[in-house]
Amino acid sequence: MKINRVSERVYANWDPGSRCNAGAIILDDKVLVVDAQFPAKAREFRSAVTEITSKPITHLLLTHIHADHVFGAQVYEDCNIVSQIRLREKMERSLGDEWAPQNLGGLLEAFKGNIPDIMSLCQGLRLVTPTETFRDRYEVDDIAFIHTGGHTDCSSVVYDPEDRALFIGDLLWASTGSGSDPDTWIRALERVVAMDIMRIVPGHGPLCGLEEVRGHLEWMKDVKGEMMALIDEGVPEAEAMGAEHSQLNTVFRSDWQSRCFPHWYRYWKNLQKAGSPTHR
Repeated sequence: MKINRVSERVYANWDPGSRCNAGAIILDDKVLVVDAQFPAKAREFRSAVTEITSKPITHLLLTHIHADHVFGAQVYEDCNIVSQIRLREKMERSLGDEWAPQNLGGLLEAFKGNIPDIMSLCQGLRLVTPTETFRDRYEVDDIAFIHTGGHTDCSSVVYDPEDRALFIGDLLWASTGSGSDPDTWIRALERVVAMDIMRIVPGHGPLCGLEEVRGHLEWMKDVKGEMMALIDEGVPEAEAMGAEHSQLNTVFRSDWQSRCFPHWYRYWKNLQKAGSPTHR
């Protein structure tokens, strides 16, 4: 596995074959790993980190609940596994349902459509929950692990102020399911663009900077404005999704429209019904 040097003490793997990016922050006496990937890649990443430094890996920081970010946590069971509190709560609930040992085989089979090599990536899978949680902020030396919400309600970012580097998780370049809050997502991106950042490691895709975040933020604001206008006009969801609207058909990835927009439409529609000022 290739690990790229991002800055003086930050490294990351963003090979598409890993199915999720992972990073390492090398501090004076310890190493922090950001996101676990799937088990096979987690083992490769941990091994690659030991070739860069002899310092011990002491913490695994999980940016959100999705399988490609947490399923490899078993590889770091000897470390402090840290997440926002809602991640552990949701993971514990899932372990009694869809992620229960007897259901994992079927779950992985369902993943095959999007991740054909899922079985090899998850060989020997054993789900491990976080050992430490936080609500708003968690710090290790000068590294800040900050809850933002948005992509999921437990989404968090990892900020290295000395290197001006940020691990943004799936707040950038990722679609979403029914768990997202687009207004919170917009506020999270606004928070990021106000930070002193030079380099950003996304949850997927190559290294980038604040310009990509600004572009994503402006796109989301434009989508919200146009979609809210359609809702105010009484345009039904099916018609809104199929209409030739400039912003609703100008997306970073073509699959976003079908995966994100119906949920966002219903989200803002419900706010309109409730008379929430957030709708405006």
